[in-house]
Amino acid sequence: MILAIISHTPHYNMDGGIVGWGPTVREINHLTEMFEKIYHIAPLHEEPAPGSSMKYIDEKIEFVPLKKSGGENISDKITILKTAYPNLKIISRTIKNADWVQFRAPTGMGLYVLPYLSLKSSPKRWVKYAGNWGQKNPPLSYSIQRWWLKRNLQKSKVTVNGKWKNSGKHILDFRNPCLDNDELMRANKISSEKEFSGKLTFCFAGALSENKGVNLILEALEKIRFSEKINEFIFAGGGHDKEMLEISADKLKVKTSFTGFISRNELEKIYEKSHIIVLPSQSEGFPKVISEAAAYGCVPIISDVSAISEYFNDSNGFMLKTLEAGHLANAIDLALSNTDLLKIKSVACTKISSLFTYENYMSELKNRVINAK
Repeated sequence: MILAIISHTPHYNMDGGIVGWGPTVREINHLTEMFEKIYHIAPLHEEPAPGSSMKYIDEKIEFVPLKKSGGENISDKITILKTAYPNLKIISRTIKNADWVQFRAPTGMGLYVLPYLSLKSSPKRWVKYAGNWGQKNPPLSYSIQRWWLKRNLQKSKVTVNGKWKNSGKHILDFRNPCLDNDELMRANKISSEKEFSGKLTFCFAGALSENKGVNLILEALEKIRFSEKINEFIFAGGGHDKEMLEISADKLKVKTSFTGFISRNELEKIYEKSHIIVLPSQSEGFPKVISEAAAYGCVPIISDVSAISEYFNDSNGFMLKTLEAGHLANAIDLALSNTDLLKIKSVACTKISSLFTYENYMSELKNRVINAK
C-alpha cells in the first residue's frame, strides 16, 4: 500500500538533506511498517532547522514540499489563500499514486484541503485531529474544520484524542504514540531506580509560549514556600520569548535553565534526571511529552484540558483545576512536601505510559481504520 500524508509539519534543509519536526517524523518512520511507500506533503521552511528536527530513517518516505503559509498576523493568514491553488496542484498530483491519504488537522490549509478531499471518491482516507476536540472556543478556522469533520463531509474516519459524548461512529478515540517498546523498557528501568528523597529536579518540555503556561510557571515559582527543595527547573524548548523568560527567571530563588530546541536524545536525558514535569497548558490535544516523561517516572503537574484526565489525574499526578499562579504554586509545594506520595504517583504514571507505544498505535490503526469495514 502507498500512503500520502498531508500536514502542516515544518520541514527544513539541513546539511544537504531534509529534516522535519521530530515527533511527527518519528511517527511517520513507524508507519513504514504498514506502508511500502509514504509521501509526506508538507511545507518547506527557509530558516535554519531547530534542534528538535529529525531526518527520516527509511527511503520509503519521500518528502513533497508545499509552499509555506499561515502565521499569527493578518498578512500571514492571507498567505493561506494565496498558496491554496499551487498547493492543491501538488497535493492532487501526489495523491494520484496513493491507496490511502492521511490529513493531519487542524491547520489553516484544512479550510481548502478538507473540501477538496470530500469531492474525491479515492483514495481512501482518514483524518488525524491532533488538537483539543472538545475545545470550547477554538480559533475560527479550527471551529470550521471540526464542524466539517463532525458531519463527516470528508467521508472518512477521524481519530481524536480521548472519548467524547455524542460523537459519530466515524469519530475514533486514539492515543497519541510517543515511544516504542524498547524505549519503554529502558525508560521504565530508569523510573524504577529513581529516588525522591533529596532535592528534586523539575522540567517543562514544549514551545516557550504563553499558551503552554511558561509565564504561569514563573509566576508560581515566585510564590512557592519550599523553593530550597528544588535542585533545578529545566525549560526544554525554544521560542521567540526565550530571552525575555530567561531574564524573568533570573530574579527567582530557584535555579533555572533554558535549553532551547533540543534533540530527542537530549530530551530523554532531561526526563532521566527529572522528578516532576509541569505543563499548565491553556489548550492542548494530548501532549506527547506527558506520557514520554511518565515513562521515566516524572510525575506530571498538568492542566485539565482535552482528554488528559482520562489517563493522568490526581491518582498519578497533580491536576490543576484552575490556571492560576497560586493554584500551581500550591500543587508544587504539595509535591515537594510529600516525597513518599511522589514515589507512589511516579510508579502509577510509569505504568500508564505503556499505553502510548507506537506498537499499540499501529495495531489500533490497522484494526480500526485500514482494515475496518
